[in-house]
Amino acid sequence: MTDTAFSEQWGLFTLLCELFSRVLFTMGDDEFFDESKNPLKLSEIINMSICMKHVGFSLYWSNSTLLKLDSTIEGSLLNNLREIVTKLLRQIHARDSRRQFTPSDHWLMTSEIDMNVFVEAVVREEQELERDNDKIHLNKKQLVNFSPRLGILDNIPFVIPFEVRIKIFREYVYNDKKRDRHFDVFPHPRTRVTIRRNSVFEDGFTHLNALGAGLKSPVAIQFIDEFGMPEAGIDGGGLFKEFLTSLTRVAFDTNYGLFLSTKEQLLYPNPHSYAKQETQLEYYEFIGRILGKALYEGILVDAAFAGFFLSKWLGRSSYLDDLPTLDPELYHGLIYLKNYKGDVESDLSLNFTVVDNEFGESQTIELIPGGSDIPVNNDNRIRYIYMMAHYRLNRQIDRQCKAFFRGLSDLIDEKWLRMFNQEELQILVGGAYIPINIEDLKQNTVYSDYKEDDLVIINFWKVVSEFSEEQKQKLIKFVTSCSRPPILGFKELNPKFSIRNAGSGTRLPSSSTCVNLLKLPAYPDEDTLREKLLYAINADVGFDLS
Repeated sequence: MTDTAFSEQWGLFTLLCELFSRVLFTMGDDEFFDESKNPLKLSEIINMSICMKHVGFSLYWSNSTLLKLDSTIEGSLLNNLREIVTKLLRQIHARDSRRQFTPSDHWLMTSEIDMNVFVEAVVREEQELERDNDKIHLNKKQLVNFSPRLGILDNIPFVIPFEVRIKIFREYVYNDKKRDRHFDVFPHPRTRVTIRRNSVFEDGFTHLNALGAGLKSPVAIQFIDEFGMPEAGIDGGGLFKEFLTSLTRVAFDTNYGLFLSTKEQLLYPNPHSYAKQETQLEYYEFIGRILGKALYEGILVDAAFAGFFLSKWLGRSSYLDDLPTLDPELYHGLIYLKNYKGDVESDLSLNFTVVDNEFGESQTIELIPGGSDIPVNNDNRIRYIYMMAHYRLNRQIDRQCKAFFRGLSDLIDEKWLRMFNQEELQILVGGAYIPINIEDLKQNTVYSDYKEDDLVIINFWKVVSEFSEEQKQKLIKFVTSCSRPPILGFKELNPKFSIRNAGSGTRLPSSSTCVNLLKLPAYPDEDTLREKLLYAINADVGFDLS
């Protein structure tokens, strides 16, 4: 970038990036993937993105060098070029995330960086940023000058492998706990909370919501059973995991009313007006804190969220191309309107309003001021299409999402989340959507009153290795409460997956999900073990089934 031979080319390159970025802003996925409507072929976009990826990376990685050298690009133009290239890279990457068209590992810059050194350096720089109160609120441009690594993670994180970013996230959390003295010889005392089994959400909200960021500290749970009696046991962390799992199961149950699900069973905040009431917004804030606590402690939550909701965690709005996940019929209708050849105003008789139906009553909402008096015509239909998508994806759930994020950000720094896209955030929250690796599970299992070479254990691993993928997922959920494996493998599971001898006899296997424990009787043969284990995991009765 310091070669004077290219000095006249940077202006043209900047113009190209700016023009194509503007084209993409109004181009839907339906047009992007249709080469008759896209001014560039996908193969050309792939080649273009390779060039831009290297330029963008250099603009962050070598920022201080470029400013010090007698560069062909002045400082203000350098910042402008970085901003434009970053915007276009993110636009293309977003398309690729929704519907991949680039080769595997296309976005990575692993050949340019020693990843181990990168992790150590970026964690050290983040610690320095936290120690310096004057720098803690740097904007994106200022962050680049302070740390090129943090600038990369905040702006073009996809050039760093996902697994590396997960390690960085874990290091951020670890250092945050150190700052809060979680590992001191005399740490802060645990917050002790009594929770009734039949009122998990309500009691959790009553006792924990007011803690705010204080929820980062350890919490000890005392459960009260259905008869009003305290349950035996001291919470060393396992009971809190069980509490969190039980609470999220209630909160994300669509019958509870706070969340709805798409046709693909992906969760998003209920858009109905009652969900915007202050009490309900406090619930959303609390759920945000609870999910933040799950991320903070590395506890997987068995819930899948809609991409347009996850984008709000990153401070981003959603657009027309996100609409199919929420309402595919509306999306196809809007695309039909976009491509309609006739007279839109006279043929379709639309105006800038939308009708909401709640509890059998209809209410007309204006998409723009005076929208009921503004007909949709051939000239303004694009605006109507985008305003309709904006209403459904952003405006209807705006207050709920803001409340949720307020709670989430009490525990998780928003710049930590910006290292990931929506799909990666889902994996961070709920585990990896990959086949269960039984050999990995076996290598990370501990035994109590069993040995690895006992016949029962040999039979167990033989049986589960023959399970279908669905059966393996049910087994993992039966023991850990989440059907998906940890992101970086079962070595991340805390506590470790454990198998305890539950004695002889014909009783069924049971589990303690709070400590990832399978209580396995010493069955005499392989067939009996298979029959009993399959019955238990398919019954889905849960804790301590016997």
